[in-house]
Amino acid sequence: MEAKHLIDGIQPNQGPIYPEDINELSSALSDIAEPGKVVVPVGGATRLQIGAKMPHYDYALDLSNMNHLVAHNSADLTCIVQSGITLHSLQNQLREQEQFLAVDAAFPGKATIGGTLASNAPGYLRWQLAHMRDMVIGMQVVLPSGTVTKSGGPVVKNVSGYDMARLHVGGYGTLGVISEISFKLTPLPRRQGSLLVGFQSENELQNFSGEVFDSYVMPLALTGMNEHLIKTLQIDAPRCQYLMVIRIGGRQMAFDRQINILNKMVDQYQHSNTDFLEQNPSDRLWKKIRDFRGYGSSSSITGRVFSTPTRLRSLLRDIVNFFEEIGSTLAISIQPGFGTMEFYIDSLPAEDKTRSTQVIEQIHNIARQNQSHINYEKLPSDLKNGFNMWGQINEGSLGIMRSLRGTYDPGKKLNRGRYLTDKEGS
Repeated sequence: MEAKHLIDGIQPNQGPIYPEDINELSSALSDIAEPGKVVVPVGGATRLQIGAKMPHYDYALDLSNMNHLVAHNSADLTCIVQSGITLHSLQNQLREQEQFLAVDAAFPGKATIGGTLASNAPGYLRWQLAHMRDMVIGMQVVLPSGTVTKSGGPVVKNVSGYDMARLHVGGYGTLGVISEISFKLTPLPRRQGSLLVGFQSENELQNFSGEVFDSYVMPLALTGMNEHLIKTLQIDAPRCQYLMVIRIGGRQMAFDRQINILNKMVDQYQHSNTDFLEQNPSDRLWKKIRDFRGYGSSSSITGRVFSTPTRLRSLLRDIVNFFEEIGSTLAISIQPGFGTMEFYIDSLPAEDKTRSTQVIEQIHNIARQNQSHINYEKLPSDLKNGFNMWGQINEGSLGIMRSLRGTYDPGKKLNRGRYLTDKEGS
């Protein structure tokens, strides 16, 4: 039994299954016909901690052997891959043709394409290159019954009808098992680097990000962080309370023009300071930012908030103020262009579980008051029992999601109990 199949201390009762191809995957799912059996699709196991605690599960459907680049049409900037290929392996093969897939996720040496899509993994290559679901142009999915379905295709074109692949991006493997994906690709930028801009207040950070958004600058990635995350990541930015990291890429003239625009914008902030990193140190910094998924202690908490760029300002202020009131600290990373925020808590100043639950509930309330939605990506195991890790969902949306679950997997064979569609009374 592999350690990576351990989920919240639970191993699969019947053990793992390792399909080698689509036929074996289809047969494995169709052969598990006994009512009540639970199957968990597994890729690199970098995000299996997300979701409610399952009472048990029977089979780990490990797709790590389905790990091939099936086709790569470099002239059309498209490729087809099996879902078990790791991000690192795929990017290395695409780099030979000076191309890359604009999808990034933590621990790319382990994280698989299928798991990254299914869990809607956070990444930073979104400001210019859009959400990772926008990179998908086709998908093959095996339903819980073993039926193989396809949508889209291997070419970039406009088609009529619903884009069914989008249902499975962020579906956490509850509607089917992603087996093969067609992607559109992006040429590698000729020149890359990052500009680091330090500020003394979150208001300056937010104002500057708004100016970048309204300018002619098109960053590959942009993130802001508070001093606690700066210290945790050991970034050399000693004279600032908040830091913005802006990744720029393109041809030399376009690259220089964007850096010049940014420097002129920074000059308007009296107490700001800047640093520029060439590609190699820039890549190392972004790797450090990307791979930090929270603190390592058993009591640590990681949350992810989905808001809008305009609401993010008050959301950030309210959460920071709340933690100051309770005498605790948290590390924060924001993507202002998308209105998303991640927060990382090493431990809470709590006397007991009740106190911890109250703090988490107040974070829920702050998100709700700012018309935002929160997911907890990491919680202590004892807090997972009976706790809604997925935040508040309006009844209309939840009804649609449950209807889809009932249509695709009426027996709840896949990931039963982990996702919000299986939570009673939510």
